[in-house]
Amino acid sequence: MKKLTNYMFKKPGMFALMIVTVTFILGSSVGLAESIKVGAVLPLTGWGAAEGGYVLDGAKLAIEKINSEGGIKGKKLELLAEDGKNDPAESLNAAQKLVNRDKVSVMFGAWLSTATLAMIPVIERNGVPLVVETSGYDGITHPVNKWIFRTSILFSQEAASVEACIRELGFNKVAFLAQDNDWGRGTVKEFSKVLKKLGAEVVSAEFLDAATMDFYPQLTKLRNSGADSIIVVNSTGPAAKLLQQCKELGLPQKIMTTGGSTWTYTIDRLAGSEAAEGTYHLSFFPAFAPEKTPNPDQAKAYVAAWKKKKLTWDGVQEGSRGWDAIYTIAEGIKLANGSSKRANIRDGLEQVDIKGITGHIKFDEYHDQNPNIVVVEIKGGEGVVVSCQKK
Repeated sequence: MKKLTNYMFKKPGMFALMIVTVTFILGSSVGLAESIKVGAVLPLTGWGAAEGGYVLDGAKLAIEKINSEGGIKGKKLELLAEDGKNDPAESLNAAQKLVNRDKVSVMFGAWLSTATLAMIPVIERNGVPLVVETSGYDGITHPVNKWIFRTSILFSQEAASVEACIRELGFNKVAFLAQDNDWGRGTVKEFSKVLKKLGAEVVSAEFLDAATMDFYPQLTKLRNSGADSIIVVNSTGPAAKLLQQCKELGLPQKIMTTGGSTWTYTIDRLAGSEAAEGTYHLSFFPAFAPEKTPNPDQAKAYVAAWKKKKLTWDGVQEGSRGWDAIYTIAEGIKLANGSSKRANIRDGLEQVDIKGITGHIKFDEYHDQNPNIVVVEIKGGEGVVVSCQKK
């Protein structure tokens, strides 16, 4: 059964909610009389809407698979999504609707760290477990919050993941170009710590509005700054524009993007192969190499489900966040013996120990997981995993 209101398709192949609340009860509902409501707050309009939609697509694929296999203890999962627009106030309002009006048992969201932080008061006040599927700002789970569990990568984990190879890759005098928000500033802070520890120099850090697509002023300054490399903290569209503009200006600096949202396939397509060639990108789910994931069999099943729905290949990496969030929630409910009570699901999440497609999901004392992070270089239009192991 599938119930929907004001549901829009986004071409090509994307079956993401784009306007208002939509309820999805996906998969066969035969023999599944009772449902457990799962709420999602994601950017579905405005900047980041493509990425938020992909996360939602991944979540829906997971719910469809779980429900078709009998649900959890005979109960189906019901997904209710609200558009947080990557805005703190909108995300807070969306969370309040899901918690107080729709009475969801558990939630995930809200993609951008600033938006996720804004939801925390309503989460705590109402005792609703929240799985953070994308946000990497360390302060979301440090200090630990009993209601919050993170399947995404922390900025500090991401920075530590390149410690063994970043200088070998040519990042010795680094300039940062980052979004002016908790994502951008938090990432720059953590990467700067690692670079300085390794004896590298941070030449500059510039913070830009998320809507910025003209990077010529910043890149012109960087030309003669002494920087030999640039680390970019931005979503796929702006990052691709930046690569194009670097190519146009003939800048020789090495480039790396962070955050895991810059899927190499899309970067190469949008920026063009010449501009993307030789650039590095941090990835938590290399869809082109499922054997590099913690759970290759499930990774292959996820990719197959994505292709079967004819969803845009641009979104397959970002969608993995939603898939893992739902499987984490499902395991928490299973460990709570199928309970829909918020406190019971919270207790179940404490005990989760599964191999996701983006990491080994077993929460530590801060409710963070052990992520899978790889460095990918674009060569000849293809992504190639770079060895970055501690010696």
